[in-house]
Amino acid sequence: MHAKSKSVLRRGFTLAELLVVIAIIALLIGLLLPAVQKVRAAANRMVCNNHLKQIALAAHHYHDDHGQFPVGAHLPVYVGDRPTGGTNLWVELLPYIEQDNLYSRWDPNNNRNTVAGGRNATTAHVIKLLICPSDALSQTVVELKTAPLGPDWSVGFYGLSSYGGNAGTLSRVFNISRDGIFWIDSSIGLKDITDGSSNTFLFGERYHRDPEFDVRQPDVLPGKPTLAEHGKWGVVASEGVTANVTLSTPVPINYRVPPGGDMSTLLNRIRAFGSGHPGGVNFAFADGSVRFVSESIELPTLRALSTSAGGEGVTLP
Repeated sequence: MHAKSKSVLRRGFTLAELLVVIAIIALLIGLLLPAVQKVRAAANRMVCNNHLKQIALAAHHYHDDHGQFPVGAHLPVYVGDRPTGGTNLWVELLPYIEQDNLYSRWDPNNNRNTVAGGRNATTAHVIKLLICPSDALSQTVVELKTAPLGPDWSVGFYGLSSYGGNAGTLSRVFNISRDGIFWIDSSIGLKDITDGSSNTFLFGERYHRDPEFDVRQPDVLPGKPTLAEHGKWGVVASEGVTANVTLSTPVPINYRVPPGGDMSTLLNRIRAFGSGHPGGVNFAFADGSVRFVSESIELPTLRALSTSAGGEGVTLP
């Protein structure tokens, strides 16, 4: 009797019982996973919000010292065979985001020296503050194998950035509207933002994943590499840490071209606002505030918020 009782006590789970337990665990995981993902997305959005707040404060501290916001970009001029004097928004902000050592490595007298050194180049340095945790980055450093603006000295490695300064309504290489805040040789100060600093973008997010462009791109730029292969073109840090110009708002946030849609509109996506956050994009405004803007915003409103002196009279709630 005693032996029989012990054998009963040692009996394990039956197969049916195990399957029930596994099913319950799977159900619980299925219920918890969306909640975990929502918490993670909310945390990423908060981190991104904080990044933009720090960047905006840095730009305002620069403004306090210089009476204007940093130049979007200044292309170098050649002194003999040396490209000299090239700079951009992120280079100018380095001392204001606790990157003095990196700033001291930038050689204004010979910009070749800043791109030399492969992945150890000054331009290849990745700044954590400039990376949004929701940005779809497969790598944080990309190699620019061809010079988009001609000079071979710009070929090299560049750290990526998830953020860019507001260049206005259009910014494609030299096709620039010059109605935002940052562009080639810009010199905009708060006094120039007549639309109101609380109604004008200062910085916004950019997204490194655009499968819509990569699918349709061969029809737009025959023979050119896809955005993914080319480091997302204007989204690499040569539009950030070593920028020419930054970003624009020619199409809605995370815009998708419908089948048979206008390919020129697709091309304008190259420097459009976007993010990996569900539902919209974080923006820093010229008054230093940071707000989350819904991706359902109408394009005219989005464009109006990107102009500094357009007189549109648009405000966000």
